Amino acid sequence: MDFFDSIKNIFRKKNKEINERTYAGTDARVEAYIEKHLKEVNSRIPGLEELYGTDFYQFFYRPDAGEFIRKELLDVLGISPVDCFDNDHWEEKHPFNFPGPFYTGESDTCGTGETEAPFNVLFDANCMEYVFRQPKNYAELLCVIDAGAVEVRDSYSCNGNNHWTYSECKNWWANRENLILQLSDAELSSVNRGKEQLYINYLNSDAAHDLRKYCFFLENNFYPGEGVALPEL
Repeated sequence: MDFFDSIKNIFRKKNKEINERTYAGTDARVEAYIEKHLKEVNSRIPGLEELYGTDFYQFFYRPDAGEFIRKELLDVLGISPVDCFDNDHWEEKHPFNFPGPFYTGESDTCGTGETEAPFNVLFDANCMEYVFRQPKNYAELLCVIDAGAVEVRDSYSCNGNNHWTYSECKNWWANRENLILQLSDAELSSVNRGKEQLYINYLNSDAAHDLRKYCFFLENNFYPGEGVALPEL
């Protein structure tokens, strides 16, 4: 570990301590903020359905998702692409990111991601953010975009389709048991206030099917409907 890594670790530890103190005894306020945010997000859904239709998966899973989100969707939402999703973070991608269009690199440790996207974003033991589940509807999509918009270091990327391959996804899935072990760490659980169980439960249930559908998309450039033979992991 070099000098700069040592300094970064010191700041991460300090930020983690600050976040723990901030969240201590404030769960009610956090949940109140999440409830208010989700109501605001839901109010924007009819406009998106009018523009893009009600089939979210066909809307979201497009080969050019990164370009579409940055060059069209952010403008529709009134968000400048200069403020978020403007960089490719694949080389420093957090290993906990679930395969899909969205992923994070080395984020800040301010603890904002989970409150903006409670069904999609969690923290590691250093309070760094990652996308543990790709959006499954317009509401979750808007939440992840909001998480990226408030993240100070612009560590969110939406061009995962440019990088993930069927082979990469299979290799990632082969490490699932090790990921679950890391998610079970007491320090990580403390940072997430027990919500890491959402990811563990997902990995033990619907994640495999979702990932197989994503692999089909990567191989065929369209999202599969029901009854389609899916690639194995």
